Amino acid sequence: MNTSQHLSLWQIGTEYQNLFARLYDQETGEINEMVEGELNALAPSAEKKCIAIASWIKNLEADKAQIEYMKEEILKREAAYQKKIDEWTNYLDSNMKRCKIKEIACPYFTIRIKTNPYSTDIEDETLIPEQFMKSREIIKVETKPDKNAIKEEVLRTGIQVPGALVHQKTKLQILTDKV
Repeated sequence: MNTSQHLSLWQIGTEYQNLFARLYDQETGEINEMVEGELNALAPSAEKKCIAIASWIKNLEADKAQIEYMKEEILKREAAYQKKIDEWTNYLDSNMKRCKIKEIACPYFTIRIKTNPYSTDIEDETLIPEQFMKSREIIKVETKPDKNAIKEEVLRTGIQVPGALVHQKTKLQILTDKV
């Protein structure tokens, strides 16, 4: 059956079902040799189609594995670039501060040491006085430090609250638009 080479695997499967339904004579129970011959002729085509589809699946799996590998490599490269960016930014920031330089302008960009607003880091919540705790109701009442109240108190009095540190950070900016 040479035309089976042009059939899809689904079509071959349908043909198999039709042939199997006619393989046995309902009255005598004998095998129809002509139908058996057609089934035998169809088998190599079905196997070739299955092998071809399995090969295609294996190629797709290999392509997918290559993509996964490339994604991992790109993430590693991205992390390496970020590490270099952080290292060079810290290097530039610390040396501009050491040289007491706050801003440098050039035709391409401006480098500036920007002073950020004060921020509060909680170092040990258990040491924070009750007056600086605020309650928040979710399912249960939760008490946690009120960072804004702590910051306002430290800025007003100049005295750090136990268990917290109010400080002001700087950030290096490289601006592409002239300021």
